[in-house]
Amino acid sequence: MHDVKCLIFTLFWIGSAVLSANAISLVETEAIVPNPLKVGEKLTYSITWKRVPAGKRTDWIFKRGTVNGEDVYHIRSEMKTRALFRMYRFHNQQETYFNPETLSPARFQNRLKDRGYQATVKTNFRNGQAEYEKISRPKPKSPQKREAKTLEIPPGTQDELSLIYFLRSKQLALGKTYFFPLLAKGKVHKATLTVERRAFIKNKILGHVRALVLRTSEGDRFWITDDEKRFPVKIQVNKLGGLIATLTEIESLD
Repeated sequence: MHDVKCLIFTLFWIGSAVLSANAISLVETEAIVPNPLKVGEKLTYSITWKRVPAGKRTDWIFKRGTVNGEDVYHIRSEMKTRALFRMYRFHNQQETYFNPETLSPARFQNRLKDRGYQATVKTNFRNGQAEYEKISRPKPKSPQKREAKTLEIPPGTQDELSLIYFLRSKQLALGKTYFFPLLAKGKVHKATLTVERRAFIKNKILGHVRALVLRTSEGDRFWITDDEKRFPVKIQVNKLGGLIATLTEIESLD
């Protein structure tokens, strides 16, 4: 059951791998015009493990703002266990401040509660650097631990939440493999994914929709609608029998 909790936490993780000679930089790939991201969009996902309801995730483009002199979208995400998995008391809140012009984050914050474990991560992105700070407490009565460092980062480096909106904003070609820099767990990774195929998928909100199927280097798959909205409608994590997140609700200002 501990492994199920880990999978819920890493649901939208893009696996890293050795790059092939044919891999294309997603940072340098053209963006979609007009950008599909809209303030007020709120997407809710039901998470199941072996068909058992395991959790819920909501991603919300909350409002526009300014961070470090940049015009940004303030995006919030919340994920927590439910029902059978309450024993874990798992709760994860993330915020990213995403520049819709440069398609890069300006600031990221992650708050995690996993039973007795608590951690807060804060990252500022500016001038080719990431100012990273993590404050954690393994158990309620344990001493607090602090880790702080400044990392040199490549242009277009994403955080664990902004990567979703970055992927939605880019043109993707069938059969191509892409890579981009991702800051996660205090390190910069080379994240990769392949546009495997097009497929029709049934969703109770959208009906039958055509989607691009993206496969990560670890074999997990993402279904993103092949239209102007680019909604992530399904995510499948293959480890330990499979974990699936399904889009169940869409709210919008439109």
